[in-house]
Amino acid sequence: MKKAFVFVLLSLATFLASAQKTWFVGGTASIGYLNNFTFAVEPQFGYEFSDRFAMGTGIGLTLMDDGYYTSVIGIAEPFLRFCVWHNERFFVDLKTTAGFGFTDELILCQVGVRPGLRFRINDHWDISADLGLFGARYSYSDGWRPELGINAVNAAVWFAYRF
Repeated sequence: MKKAFVFVLLSLATFLASAQKTWFVGGTASIGYLNNFTFAVEPQFGYEFSDRFAMGTGIGLTLMDDGYYTSVIGIAEPFLRFCVWHNERFFVDLKTTAGFGFTDELILCQVGVRPGLRFRINDHWDISADLGLFGARYSYSDGWRPELGINAVNAAVWFAYRF
C-alpha cells in the first residue's frame, strides 16, 4: 500500500513539474458606453494543453449604469480556446464560452464563440484581444437574444502570465 501511495505521489509530482509553463493566470478589464456605461473586471486562470488548445475560466464583476439604475453583476465564464492559426508570436484564436451572471434582480447567460488575436510577448507573457461574441445572450427581462458582433460588454483586451 505504501509503495502504491509513493508511486502516485511521484507520478503527480512528475506531472506537475512537466506542466511548469502550461498553467496561466491573467485577466481582462473593459470600459465602454453603448446604451449604458459598462465597466468589467475579470481575472482568468486556466491550463494550456498545447499552443493550440487551452481551457480555463474567468470570474469577475461587471458594473452597468444607465443613468437611473446601477447594477453589479457577478460573472463566471468557463472557456475552451482553440488556435486556428499561429506562427512564432501571433495567434488567431476561437474561444467557446458559456458565461453566467448573477445579481439580486437579474440572471444573465451567454453562449457562443469569441474570435480573438493573441501576441506572445515572451516565454511567459501574452496579450490578447477578444473581438466580440457570436452566439446568444439571455437575460431575465429580455429572454434569449442573438449576440452578433462587438460591443462594450463582449470586447476586451487581456494579459496572461504562463508559469
